[in-house]
Amino acid sequence: MKHLARFAVGAALLGADILPAQTWTLQNPPPYPTTLARRAGGLAWHPSTGGVVMYGGLQSGTTLVLNDTWLWNGVTWTQLSPTTTPPPRWGHRMVYDSRRNRLVTFGGRSPTTTATANDTWEFDGSNWQQVFPTASPSARAFYGMAFDERRGQVVMYGLQTGSVALGGNQTWLYNGTTWTQGAPTTVPPGLEQPSLAYDKGRGVVVMFGGYNATSPGTDYRTTYEWDGANWTLKATTNAPATGYRTGMVYDDYRGRIVLYGGFSGGAVQQKTWEYDGNDWTQVGSGGPGRISEGYMAFVPTTGQTVYFAGSGPTVAGTVNNETWTYSGPTNAIASKYGKGCPTSAGVPDFAPTTTPILGANYQLTLSGAPAVAIGLVVHGFDNLQFTPGVWLPFDLTLVGIPGCGLEVRPDATAVELPVGGTFTHVLALPNNPVLSGLGLWSQALVIDGAAPNGFAGISNGVHGVLGN
Repeated sequence: MKHLARFAVGAALLGADILPAQTWTLQNPPPYPTTLARRAGGLAWHPSTGGVVMYGGLQSGTTLVLNDTWLWNGVTWTQLSPTTTPPPRWGHRMVYDSRRNRLVTFGGRSPTTTATANDTWEFDGSNWQQVFPTASPSARAFYGMAFDERRGQVVMYGLQTGSVALGGNQTWLYNGTTWTQGAPTTVPPGLEQPSLAYDKGRGVVVMFGGYNATSPGTDYRTTYEWDGANWTLKATTNAPATGYRTGMVYDDYRGRIVLYGGFSGGAVQQKTWEYDGNDWTQVGSGGPGRISEGYMAFVPTTGQTVYFAGSGPTVAGTVNNETWTYSGPTNAIASKYGKGCPTSAGVPDFAPTTTPILGANYQLTLSGAPAVAIGLVVHGFDNLQFTPGVWLPFDLTLVGIPGCGLEVRPDATAVELPVGGTFTHVLALPNNPVLSGLGLWSQALVIDGAAPNGFAGISNGVHGVLGN
């Protein structure tokens, strides 16, 4: 896992790599063939290959649907030669299933420019294999897709035009055996090509934007989060200027979502935005010139986002074969995630009142506890697994606290005594630059014999990233 690989445990905190300030860099490749230029295909990291794998897309000029597989190793593109290859396709997405160590793609426009498929294919790092789930969604293209690592399932939403009648507001889940349609109580609008990315720091799938073609046509700028059972609309103060055919990934080194590109009312959005779980922030302008239907992935070995090819806007429909990389600043962030369970006074709320800035005090305030109680603050360096193979949230029924879930791996604890149902927990952070980018997760347990379960309630979790 990233944190175990990057950090060595000290008395309280661990170390991390330092990344440069926000910048897009155009890579200078050898003269690749013009056939590498394309749009609207799949790109995802696969550790067995040591790079990001690209599959399919649409070539312009002489229009051609592609079915080739390529590898970017951080320096150069190399065409792979798997013995089995899916049919040509475009308008699809591709994600890495870390539980099963393979890439997953679905449907798209295939095998011709206009036909639409509903087949499922997987790539194990060497070869493609078509799999035959016991159930599958209807044929579709221009959907959004992410892999929910906490729950071990691919999440897919939307289709071309966003038509609700055709399934544009359906949530589909794939566990490696079958596709299952989700039944959330909150259903986002029908969307074409919303951007989806799994926020590992908070254990949710983030969905931004999308388009609905119903007259007069709506370019959405909304943010939803999927917690494995339901969608929640997030009320953000700011939002990217467009949600139409943008690229979006999760930056695992800096614990935040990165979004690039798209059109807004026909205007080009050559801008980079980041989402920290609270709000969107524009962090830069300039970058790749093809701002629509580009290929975007995060590379954990270098801590960079890769953006490849894409379409528009100089000459409508044109594509290129440029490769760009992005590295951003590691400013401190903190945001809430997960669910709590009630004490006799209700579900306690745990909220950051400062961000975890190096050399300063990081403060988290618990409220909504009983007047007489004992608080136990838990800090950890992971929110994915309690122990290897035991996934968070951990059901505390097993330790006599039924109905409650631990959102944090318990690496350190501290006792706090609420006064009037509240307390502020203070954690002094060393001014050590090697800690920049370290993820820290926190949660509060409130011992209360009058709680509904007779023992305790627990707060939501808080995800923090140490930085400047």
